[in-house]
Amino acid sequence: MILRSVAIGDFTSYCSEYLFGVNQAMTMMGHFHIQIDYRNEIGVMDTKIKQVNPHIIWFHGVPTKNDFKKTQMFLDLGERWKSRGAKVVIHDGDVSPNVKYPNNISDSADIVLCNHTNDRSVWGIKQLHWPYFAFVQDEIAKPCQEFVCDLAFAGKMGEELYADRSKIVRELKRKMGGRFKIFPTDDIPHTLYRTPELAASAGAVIGYGRPEANGWVDVRVFQYPGAGGVLIHDDVKGFLEPYVHYIPYKSGSVDSIIEAVEISKEKGGKIRMEGFRYVQQNHSAINRVSQVLKEVGLG
Repeated sequence: MILRSVAIGDFTSYCSEYLFGVNQAMTMMGHFHIQIDYRNEIGVMDTKIKQVNPHIIWFHGVPTKNDFKKTQMFLDLGERWKSRGAKVVIHDGDVSPNVKYPNNISDSADIVLCNHTNDRSVWGIKQLHWPYFAFVQDEIAKPCQEFVCDLAFAGKMGEELYADRSKIVRELKRKMGGRFKIFPTDDIPHTLYRTPELAASAGAVIGYGRPEANGWVDVRVFQYPGAGGVLIHDDVKGFLEPYVHYIPYKSGSVDSIIEAVEISKEKGGKIRMEGFRYVQQNHSAINRVSQVLKEVGLG
């Protein structure tokens, strides 16, 4: 069955792994998929949705008291199209145990995809533990000189949420110097769409977990092994096998990370290939999207 699919989210200013992966997977699976920016007036969005008459709507984000306009737009659109038979999916990557909109939304949505295991039962809809994924690749990219280094980090720094990892990144830079590259840079403002080249070019890529966050899985756990990268990580929540799909390190220990870098020089080639094969087979965007379609009765 060929499905008609709509994604609603921030397509102007935010590089979203969720939106990119859903678009890639639905398209590669042969479905008709369009994207609508949530900044449109609700009447404009409704008209665009009518043109598709979708079987499924993917909404990026969840209702929140902090953004009344966006929340009301979601609830109105969700209720309207759910009543017409569309399945409405929302995505919750917020690790906070507190629900920002503690109300039943079962008239507006069918399922929430959570990159955590916090309780969202107040919404009255099915909750699926749905970690991020690797983008679909059929081969490892060729190395690119601008990403060549012994170790790379790509992500946000300096914000309150990332204070601990920012401290470690700065210390790694002090100890490793030019062997360690940090992204984004002025020339490379974002690396999401450069994932294949970064993964293939860096000797290893560092990731940071949040062991204190219930069920939360760092996107890098799948993103980089699934692109043929050698991942060095402290908390993969059991999804990968150490020294087979990735190289572990002790949380908070710069010396442990540097030791892992040395291990990557010896074992990285095999780990690169095993991680790529395993993650593409089990944790790609197509795997995750197929899971959702089955959950809502469209698979």
